[in-house]
Amino acid sequence: MTAHVAQLAHEGGKRQRLGGLALVLSVSLSWVCVAQLARLAEKRTELAHHCSIVPLMTCANVALWMALSVPHALRKAYEFRETGVVKVRASSPDLWRTDAFDRWQPPRFLALALATNFCYMSALHYLPASLNTAIFCTNPIFTFLLSASWLPADIGATSSSKACAKCAAALFSRSGAHVLLSVAGVVLIVEPWDRAGNPHYRGVGVALSLLAALGTATYQVYFKVTFGDRLRPDEVGLFLAHMGAAGAMFLSLVLAVLMSTGVYKVDLSSVPWHLVCATAVASALFNFLIKFGISVDSPLAMSLATQIGIPLNLILDVAVVRANIDPTQALGTLAMLASFTLQQRNSAAHARERYFDEALLKG
Repeated sequence: MTAHVAQLAHEGGKRQRLGGLALVLSVSLSWVCVAQLARLAEKRTELAHHCSIVPLMTCANVALWMALSVPHALRKAYEFRETGVVKVRASSPDLWRTDAFDRWQPPRFLALALATNFCYMSALHYLPASLNTAIFCTNPIFTFLLSASWLPADIGATSSSKACAKCAAALFSRSGAHVLLSVAGVVLIVEPWDRAGNPHYRGVGVALSLLAALGTATYQVYFKVTFGDRLRPDEVGLFLAHMGAAGAMFLSLVLAVLMSTGVYKVDLSSVPWHLVCATAVASALFNFLIKFGISVDSPLAMSLATQIGIPLNLILDVAVVRANIDPTQALGTLAMLASFTLQQRNSAAHARERYFDEALLKG
């Protein structure tokens, strides 16, 4: 009996491990696509206009999120037909509505996302890009600690003193070591050794970058706390579509004002629209996978999945762009890949234990 249960637990854990690995790699690869396409579009625009395409590309990215509502609308239309409701119009509010979240939750998450993005972009005015990246990529540490404090599965007590004790214990656990190894790998890859510049400006930049890292961690953990694992894939898409609708209206208004007043000057006829559209598609896929991954897995797993994109981008630069890589960056890449491997093995062990317990309960 025990051998049979162990076999079932092994097979169940293996299936979950492969599914989790596929999700993590999909998140990493989609993020690599976003980064590479956005960089190519930015370079071409700078050569043609000597200005940045980031504002226009951000608005396009958010606007395309609205397309993610289509699967939910199709499912609702099918359900209406099955229940005998024949007349269903595309403009029917019921197609774009769900009980999984209320109408005020997407704007709240959008405000947090925009504030985080603002802090990250503002930090670039005070810090070198490498140092800003290194500081921002400490967000798995914040994600790990916030998960230990907020998620019921990770902490059974509600008092602040016990929560702090749990956070400290978690940071020195095996999973905590994996997170710290990943962050160390990021620092080695980006090499933020430049000490030049005004110390005051540098302090402001560090504070903004830390706020961006904390905002990202808060966003991911708050999403898990709010929705848990109850969102279906089409409902995740609908949630992003609601965020996209609100974000597109706000950012389009801001962009129109900036362009009409001459603050932001760009010739729309010579914008590389094919790259802008490709980046928007990759961004929509990436954001959907992140939200879906948080729902079915954990915020920490998705946070580390995003970081795996950093060595993948570096490898792609070496293979395609023929960029040079020094020994420090190579060591950082190995550290991040080792962290990823150890994290996956740890997740597999937990999956086997969970399936073993479930198989024993089913008898």
